Amino acid sequence: MTDVQVLSSAVSSLGESPTWSADEKALYWVDLDNRTIWRHDTERNETRFYKMSGIPTALALRRRGGLLVALRNGFAFLDTETGEERRIETKVDFSRERFNDGKCDRRGRFFVGSLDKTWKDPIGGLWRLDPDLSLHRVDDGILLGNGIAFSPDDKTMYFADSRPGPVYAYDYDIETGTPSNRRLHLDFHGKEAHPDGCTVDAEGCLWIAEMGTGSVGRYSADGRRLSGIDLPTTRVTSIAFGGLDYRTLFITSMRYGLDEAQLAKQPDAGRTFFARVDAAGLPETKFAG
Repeated sequence: MTDVQVLSSAVSSLGESPTWSADEKALYWVDLDNRTIWRHDTERNETRFYKMSGIPTALALRRRGGLLVALRNGFAFLDTETGEERRIETKVDFSRERFNDGKCDRRGRFFVGSLDKTWKDPIGGLWRLDPDLSLHRVDDGILLGNGIAFSPDDKTMYFADSRPGPVYAYDYDIETGTPSNRRLHLDFHGKEAHPDGCTVDAEGCLWIAEMGTGSVGRYSADGRRLSGIDLPTTRVTSIAFGGLDYRTLFITSMRYGLDEAQLAKQPDAGRTFFARVDAAGLPETKFAG
């Protein structure tokens, strides 16, 4: 059994988007409900936070320093030295859909999924923010766009639709940043778990936070579940590799949606966890804009 430990004293109502900074030896993640970005320095064992004016849903490191933050209704740059926030103008109609989870490809483009605010209709999609800050919708027909990951050879892109539960695979053109040939890779429809945040390891296996069952699954490139990690809370949300050798798996969770009786049984709900694993991960690319 994999040993899972609590990373810090920080508690999130809805933790998401863990992102490892090798330069800082620190982990960043967001708490949507509290409009907070957390940062934990693993060398000093110190945790600090930044407050956002909007609701953060995902983040990426920037090559110029600081963070790119996806918000429910746009994007912002965050200066992590000063805490200054600068909004990026977009022309998206957010009256029915909003942004959710996101991830950079290995050329520094940022992809973000969107979802129907009512969780009823597949009006969400997949968006790409280029380094010049131009925004492009590259897929449609998504109900609850969530975890995004790229295979080590950059030829496959993964994208989870948490409701009703497909994890799609696309052919991916790294030169143009274009996903195509969407197909079903994993199907969680009718299962207790919903696919949430995801990442890949150096062997090309897909790791998925299995919301609802308190587990993280490792899946082969052909879709077989190879192993899993059990967490002390059912509401695991996302995962990221980090540490000096990228064999530390960081795992976010949430308290949102749990009643008092469930919280009493899951006192660590909302914590961010870490576990040492046998597989090595890959560094996440910084946003090039």
